[in-house]
Amino acid sequence: MKTKAMILLAALFLTGSAARVQAQSLTLEVRDIDRVQGFLYVAVYSSPESFLKKTLAGFRVEVKGKTVTIPCEGLPKGTYALALYQDLNDNGTLDTGAFGIPTEPTAFSRDAQGVMGPPTFVDCSFTLRSDTTLLVHLR
Repeated sequence: MKTKAMILLAALFLTGSAARVQAQSLTLEVRDIDRVQGFLYVAVYSSPESFLKKTLAGFRVEVKGKTVTIPCEGLPKGTYALALYQDLNDNGTLDTGAFGIPTEPTAFSRDAQGVMGPPTFVDCSFTLRSDTTLLVHLR
């Protein structure tokens, strides 16, 4: 699945030789995975307007350990936010309970947390200027 994530990002972002020269490598390290099962769904967003509405890129990675490292190559320099969830029951959907509170583990870039809802793009956003490793913790 790691290869699929790299291919997907490369296909989305590498449309010309100029983009290839400026492409960066983002390594996502997801920690604090309590249950080694299911898949991690990762969504990449590039603006406050699209955050949690329309993904720039998205992929899933099988959970094979308490920590999952995901190479995401081909992102151009820019500002991004990531949202993740662990699909424990393999239904392809983030399950929620009362008041829409997730019942499956979630995470956001910069380990952002919202108050009475998800965090904002600004809370989650990071600027990718060079090859970077981003650490997030599932909750």
